[in-house]
Amino acid sequence: MASGPAGAETRQRLLRTVKKEVKQIMEEAVTRKFVHEDSSHIISFCAAVEACVLHGLRRRAAGFLRSNKIAALFMKVGKSFPPAEELSRKVQDLEQLIESTRNQIQGLQENVRKLPKLPNLSPLAIKHLWIRTALFEKVLDKIVHYLVENSSKYYEKEALLMDPVDGPILASLLVGPCALEYTKMKTADHFWTDPSADELVQRHRIHSSHLRQDSPTKRPALCKRHSSGSVDDRPSLSARDYVESLHQNSRATLLYGKNNVLVQPRDDMEAVPGYLSLHQTADVMTLKWTPNQLMNGSVGDLDYERSVYWDYAMTIRLEEIVYLHCHQQVDSGGTVVLVSQDGIQRPPFHFPKGGHLLQFLSCLENGLLPHGQLDPPLWSQRGKGKVFPKLRKRSPQGSAESTSSDKEEDEATDYVFRIIYPSLHSELGKRSCAQEPPVS
Repeated sequence: MASGPAGAETRQRLLRTVKKEVKQIMEEAVTRKFVHEDSSHIISFCAAVEACVLHGLRRRAAGFLRSNKIAALFMKVGKSFPPAEELSRKVQDLEQLIESTRNQIQGLQENVRKLPKLPNLSPLAIKHLWIRTALFEKVLDKIVHYLVENSSKYYEKEALLMDPVDGPILASLLVGPCALEYTKMKTADHFWTDPSADELVQRHRIHSSHLRQDSPTKRPALCKRHSSGSVDDRPSLSARDYVESLHQNSRATLLYGKNNVLVQPRDDMEAVPGYLSLHQTADVMTLKWTPNQLMNGSVGDLDYERSVYWDYAMTIRLEEIVYLHCHQQVDSGGTVVLVSQDGIQRPPFHFPKGGHLLQFLSCLENGLLPHGQLDPPLWSQRGKGKVFPKLRKRSPQGSAESTSSDKEEDEATDYVFRIIYPSLHSELGKRSCAQEPPVS
C-alpha cells in the first residue's frame, strides 16, 4: 500500500468523493423533502463509502468471503457490536430471499405468483447491499464510528480509518445521510423520480444544441433588474429542469448550497426563505437564489402565482459582481449584499445562524481560483479552516485610540470584499506593453 504523501493523497481523494456524494444526497433531501430509495445518488454514495471502508483493510479482517469483503467485515464486527450483528441478520435474510427467488424464477415453476415479495433491486443495489441496508437502517454511521475506534484490529497503518483526522471525519460525514428518511413513494406523475441515464444524455444533447446558440465569448448586455434584482434565465427551462439544474450535474459543479436563506424581494413584503446555490461551469460562476415555494412545488397550479415567485428568483453571474458587503449580527447568521459593475445592489442575503456566511465566502473564494480572488483574502487557520481577516479600524485620534486596537479588531463585524482577477490584469498589462512602440 502507498505510504507517505502518496498515501495521504489517496485518503484525501477518497474523502473528497464521500463529501461530494453526501452533499448530493443532502441537497436532494432539501429540495424533494425525501430521498427515493432508487435514487442514483444512493448508489454512488454507497460505492464511495465502501471504497473508504475497504481502504487498507487487513486480509484477515476480510475472512474467507473474499468475493464480498464488506459482508465479511460487518459480520466480524457484529460479534462484538450489536448494531452490526442485527444488520448482518437482516442483510443475510434479504440475500437468501434474493437467491431463492432467483432460483425459483430460473426453474420456471408454475407457482410464480406465490413467490415471496422481493424488493425491486437493481444489480448495483445488490452489489452494495450491505452499505445500502446499513444506510436505510440508520446504523452505517455507528458501524463506521466503531471501526474508527477499533481500527487497529481491522486495518493496516496507512488505512483511511486508521488516520486520527480522516477517520473521524468520515464517521461524522455519515451522520447526516443516516438521519434522512428514504422512501419508495412516488408522486402522481413521478415528477421527482430520477430520470434514467439515457434520458439525461438525451436531455444534455438537446440543451447543448438549442440553449447555447450564441457565442460563449459574447457578453450579454447589462440590463435593468427588477426590484428583486433577478435575471430570469428560466424561460428556456421547465420548472423541473430548473430545479434539477440546482443539483450537481454534468454541466456545472455545485460549489455551495444552503436552504432557508432569507431575501426580501420587495419593500412591501416580508422576507422569503429560499435556496442559495453557487455553481461553477467551464466559462462562468453563477449564484442562484430560488424561493422555497418553487423548490418544493407548494406554489399551486395557478400560473399567476408561479410567475410571481419566478420574478423573485435570482441568477447572478459572479463576473458582474465587484463588491460584497458583509455584515455580521450577534442575533443572526450574517448578511451579504452584492454590488455589480453598474452599481446595482442585489437584495441582501440573510444567512441563518451557524457560520454559513463564512462558509459561503470560503466556497466563493475557492471557486474564484486560480484566476480570481477576494480582496482582502480570508485567513486560513489550522484546525478552523477559513476565518474572517482581522481588520484594524481607522481611528481619527491616532495614538489615543491605539491602546484599544486589539479590542477593536475583535469587534470588527462589517467587511467589504472586492473580487479581483490579478492574473487577467497582469496579462492585459503585458499585452499593452508589447503593443507600445519602443522608445528611441
